[in-house]
Amino acid sequence: MESWPATRGESEREQSVEVAVIGAGVSGLAAAHVLRDHDLKVALYEREERVGGRATTRSRAGFRFDPGAQYIHGNAPVSDALLLQRFATSELVSIAKPVWTFDSQNRIREGDPRQNALPRWTYRHGLLTLAELMARELTVYTHCEIARLAYMRPGWRLFSATGQVVAEVPAVLVTLPAPEAAALIAASELPPGLQQTLLAELGRARYRPLLSLALAWPRKALPPTPYYALVNSDKTHPISWLAREEEKSPERVPPAWTLLIVQLAPDYSRAHWSWDDQALAAATTTLVSALLGQPLPAPHFYDVQCWPLALPEPERLLDAETLHRVSAPYGLFFSGDAFTGGRVHLALAQGQESALRLLASHR
Repeated sequence: MESWPATRGESEREQSVEVAVIGAGVSGLAAAHVLRDHDLKVALYEREERVGGRATTRSRAGFRFDPGAQYIHGNAPVSDALLLQRFATSELVSIAKPVWTFDSQNRIREGDPRQNALPRWTYRHGLLTLAELMARELTVYTHCEIARLAYMRPGWRLFSATGQVVAEVPAVLVTLPAPEAAALIAASELPPGLQQTLLAELGRARYRPLLSLALAWPRKALPPTPYYALVNSDKTHPISWLAREEEKSPERVPPAWTLLIVQLAPDYSRAHWSWDDQALAAATTTLVSALLGQPLPAPHFYDVQCWPLALPEPERLLDAETLHRVSAPYGLFFSGDAFTGGRVHLALAQGQESALRLLASHR
């Protein structure tokens, strides 16, 4: 990975690239490998400092945790092939304990035995490990936001946020969340009919916000549990997900400590979006105490991650065929959670699918 433009002049165009992938989340990374396997020259352009998108890991105060995606579903053909074969590593582990459920009355019950029989994959030092493994063989430019596209009849010119030309390429694959993809298309120079159609289609997607908190206490404050995590079953609790990070691997927390990941429900997240971190940590501690049936003191450590575009609404997912029927003839393609939902294994599969669609059009 390289930071743009630290390693090259910002006006220096990338002209050898055949496909520009905008966004280096797991969907974009999976697509890039398929394209590279078919001998296409690919470059990924990522706005943030790191790859992975919401499949990421943070390190704070001696704790290492996943504030976004929590694990990768097993028994999924594409992700199993990538995790267990192509990018196999001893860092990969299956979470041993099951996921249980709870309802609006804080009643905790055992989870679905069929779901708990499936592997839940993660990495000893965080989910970011997968994205970093996938990025090693690719050309990835971080700190590089593509703010505008211009159609050149044929091909595309990519512009940075400062208006400089970054690349000229025959094909573009956009892997951003639908609202961000729509903003990019709105700022771009496209044939009028194409632009209007794409904005109408991308505008159908809706996303849920999510506040994710990491809260740490001495392990004696929270006794061992028979479950790794709890998920809200009736969708009416302020908490949607609670998990113990040390159950993934002991390396994630200092000795004698426990770290909870608490993800708040969409409505609760919206209502408390502007709260400061300390107030959120206090309110969440009260919710956790009620759920677990034991009073907890103020956490010794807390961290807040805000995800404004955390998960697409399942009933508003986009149809890839409808979108690409109009965009593919221009060498413009899309991938990401807006088509499949916000799960890592689905994002990996959708990235591969988008790459195959691009290859079919390229031929």
